[in-house]
Amino acid sequence: MKKILLLLVLATSIFTSCKTSQSTSQQSSENIVNITFLHLNDVYEISPLEGGKVGGMARVATVRKELLQENPNTVTLLSGDFLNPSLIATFKYEGKSIKGRQMVEAMNVVGFDWVGLGNHEFDIDEADLQRRIDESKFQWLASNALQNNKGTLSPFAKNVDGKRIPFPKTVILTFKNIVGKEVKMGMFSVVVPSNQKDFVHYDDFFEASKQAYEVLKPQCDFVVAITHLNKVDDEKLAKLLPEVKLLMGGHDHDNMLFKEGSVVIAKADANAKTAYIHRLAFDSKMKALTIKSELRAINEQIKDDAEVAVVVKKWENILDEAMIKAGLNKNDVVTTVKRPLDGRESTMRNSHTNLGDLIAKAMTAAATQPVECSIFNSGSVRIDDQLVGAITQLDIMRVLPFGGKIVEVKLQGSLLAKILATGLQNKGNGGYLQWDKISQDTGTKHWLIDGKALDVNKEYQVMMPKFLIEGKETNFGYLTAQNPEVKGIIEPDDKDTNDIRNDIRKVLIAYLKK
Repeated sequence: MKKILLLLVLATSIFTSCKTSQSTSQQSSENIVNITFLHLNDVYEISPLEGGKVGGMARVATVRKELLQENPNTVTLLSGDFLNPSLIATFKYEGKSIKGRQMVEAMNVVGFDWVGLGNHEFDIDEADLQRRIDESKFQWLASNALQNNKGTLSPFAKNVDGKRIPFPKTVILTFKNIVGKEVKMGMFSVVVPSNQKDFVHYDDFFEASKQAYEVLKPQCDFVVAITHLNKVDDEKLAKLLPEVKLLMGGHDHDNMLFKEGSVVIAKADANAKTAYIHRLAFDSKMKALTIKSELRAINEQIKDDAEVAVVVKKWENILDEAMIKAGLNKNDVVTTVKRPLDGRESTMRNSHTNLGDLIAKAMTAAATQPVECSIFNSGSVRIDDQLVGAITQLDIMRVLPFGGKIVEVKLQGSLLAKILATGLQNKGNGGYLQWDKISQDTGTKHWLIDGKALDVNKEYQVMMPKFLIEGKETNFGYLTAQNPEVKGIIEPDDKDTNDIRNDIRKVLIAYLKK
């Protein structure tokens, strides 16, 4: 009998303990408000890349729907750079330049909630940028970029039903859990001022961030940011504002996740090869926030969302027609590479890359007579990404979307020396030169052409884009046929469709196939 009573006491004790534990757990969960971010950055292509293996907006849409089922408090955002550069943006549709229209249409159907400005949004002219803004269904956040109308500064704005709705500098979003517990989250967005245009004014992004945080802090439970800065500046920003919980970044094209103090800094891979999923849990009673970040590969294991796939297919068909007219086959594999070919803007415009070397060597190989060197402006490379694996004609088009002739030019050595010096002065912009058979002595700084010291009195045979010899690149206004130091120009016949020199893309394709 005593044993039975003892068992009953133990059972009652265990039951009471479990009940207390369940009550505590339930109370804790009632205080927790969960927020999920689906975070992408630097996305220029709506279709999958690398032969369909990675990326694709239709796959992003599928991930978004999965996250919304898991947590209705899901925010999908893009941390800048999506309107440009892309291959299709260089063509026209319905008589108008595309310039990011395909991206906005796809993002609208995916269901993006917020975007920050990237420096490439300002590649396109003001009128086209306004069209893309007006077409968008998502919200724009801009804390340090303003529209400059002949000296009058005002926020960029979206025109909706005849009303002009300015981009906010800050925003407060309210989230609730199933029992109604509430959390207010502040958010701001800053962009690097690397694309100077007359219609854009940039406030200092550190000062703008500080001002935004000071506005938000008294009104909300915590603050996060969308940033389009390089890694070093993200780190500086985290040190400046150590109470900002999460910087969802862009501009750098490789995924990264690290902490600066207590601030989480994250960036996904460009072109939606990956996306970051940030799961935030805020304890409304304890006023404490936890963040768990997961890098999600966007690949062929994810099914396409049917609605977005229709939009992607529409624009793929438009691109196909444009490529056929240009005499190119997008699916033709021209080579396979194991080492990534670096076409990122940040490297191409500041140093020599293996992709730049390839293009310049292809130009040398296409010459009709021996040339002593080849040069081209790095701004003609617009992919702003790295290529690896099977390289198709479509990839080459993405690398060099503008195409254009290459020409053989006879130059006085003194002019060639000036051209090379200008190329170095253009470091950081599209006028920085990539080349073949040229080097500079690190000690004397003297130029070497095909291994020999440049002779200012000698005439050199040089291969270059026609665009460059027309003086159209930054600081190269003197480089025209009228310059007496230009001794002669040989260019291909426009009507000769078999002459690959009429299109630098065909020059590169032919070289890679060899």
